[in-house]
Amino acid sequence: MTALIVGACTSTIDYDFSRVEPRLMAVGWLEQASDVQTVCISLSEGGLVKAVEDARVICTVNGKEVADVSMNAADLPERQYMGIMTGMLIYDPSRYRQLPVSFPASLRPGDKVRLAFEANHGAYKAATAEMTVPEPVSITKVDTARVTVRHIDWTDRYLQVRADVPDRKGEENWYSISLRDISEGWYSFLDGGPDLFASVDNILYIHDLDDPVLLDGNMGTDDLTFFDFSGNGAFACFSDQMFRDGTAHLRMNVFSSWNDEGPNFMSLGAEVLRRYGYMETQERGFDRCRATHRLEIRLSHCSRDAYFYLRALRTISSYGYEPAIVEPVTVPTNIEGGSGFVGIVNTSVARIDLPSEEEYYGNWRFPYL
Repeated sequence: MTALIVGACTSTIDYDFSRVEPRLMAVGWLEQASDVQTVCISLSEGGLVKAVEDARVICTVNGKEVADVSMNAADLPERQYMGIMTGMLIYDPSRYRQLPVSFPASLRPGDKVRLAFEANHGAYKAATAEMTVPEPVSITKVDTARVTVRHIDWTDRYLQVRADVPDRKGEENWYSISLRDISEGWYSFLDGGPDLFASVDNILYIHDLDDPVLLDGNMGTDDLTFFDFSGNGAFACFSDQMFRDGTAHLRMNVFSSWNDEGPNFMSLGAEVLRRYGYMETQERGFDRCRATHRLEIRLSHCSRDAYFYLRALRTISSYGYEPAIVEPVTVPTNIEGGSGFVGIVNTSVARIDLPSEEEYYGNWRFPYL
């Protein structure tokens, strides 16, 4: 008879967030179709995101430096937003916890890109791993339909957006997709002066995500699935494992029945206040707003690392994620000497124009006030 005795020792590791050294954090998505790129710089310290005093970004493409841009946080205007109860503009400089740094860089498919970062007068430094600009993709047969979805004890109506995605053949591919709601308004005034223009662009919440491709085949079995990690569509991404060398037929539900599906007049009013100032618009008085409205389906070809980064964010933001009872989620990073993630995407955009509308305010001094 052979006896196997296994012993183990236990040691306690004390972890104190206050003793964790801050690290430079960079987050951003570079667009192949854009000539100006933006990366947000901050510090990750003790589990918190903290602002930097200044930031520098150096971009090299195929080994050649194409941009070296520095920005000081003190040079940025204070951010402002409209108080819901008072209608007054509130200034909040602390909202710049991530310093946006824009730099010129024209990118072509296949280019090798690397970014270097500095913050707080060079006290913090980091760099991205080398990234390759993806090849272009296409999105076809875009359409909409009104659907009714049954939940556990109620039903709800949605606008379903449908789109076909032909896969790039002969290779593994990873994609992300988002739906954007864009309203543009022209405001007329009681004094007959020139109109003012405002626009708002929102990423839509995708309800009841049940498309097998968007979930990589991980479908729930019934309405009582407790650990539903499908996410809410804010970070919708998918691989081509279910339609390789074929075409995916995507279904995404937006605009629940509590939404009138019209232009976002509330946000347009706040934007015109922010852009042109409270006093001028209040003194002149609005007469009406003529607004256009459209949906944009943005399909992006991304890297494998970017796909897993988005999947991690989707899981963390899902209803079923509870850190106390499920395995922790590892969020990938491609920042050497720091944290965060910077990716490059090649994006195709399809547009759906929705009906325009007008709002009349009469003698109101400002709508929604």
